[in-house]
Amino acid sequence: MSEMDQLPQKPKRRWIPILIGVVLFVFILGLAGVIFSVAWFRQNFQVTEVSRTNATQEFDAIRAKFPGQRPLLEIRNGEPAYVEERRNEPRSNVQLTTLHIMAWDDDDEELVTFSLPFWLLRMKSGPIGFSAYTSGFDRVSLRPEDIERHGPGLVLDFTMQREGRVLVWAE
Repeated sequence: MSEMDQLPQKPKRRWIPILIGVVLFVFILGLAGVIFSVAWFRQNFQVTEVSRTNATQEFDAIRAKFPGQRPLLEIRNGEPAYVEERRNEPRSNVQLTTLHIMAWDDDDEELVTFSLPFWLLRMKSGPIGFSAYTSGFDRVSLRPEDIERHGPGLVLDFTMQREGRVLVWAE
């Protein structure tokens, strides 16, 4: 027997290819998540340049979907407040699918629309916060349950003089 046969053989390092595979898998998964997020955001977020007249027509078209309905929240003296007639309504049985936000910027003459699936809002642990520091109110907070209780309809319609308008509605 030679000396080479008597030396113990070194174990193969199998953990290195496994580690490289796991790192590669996590990287590909992360990259796919980023690509999906960007594609989803581009699909649900639109900024268009329109005239004030066209923007007003867009807002009126949305308001026409809910004839005679007042928004769930109104801004009174710079503070958000529930509309009493909506607060006292019976609980809605309609399953909400989407929360829409439309905002008009007077200075840039841009209309921004954004849609969020309601299942995503249900996953959020706290309230949904809206804020507009230039308008006088710091934060409007609503829980998804508050919006669901009232069902489809207007959530917030607020106009800021010489600045723009914000309309939030649920479907």
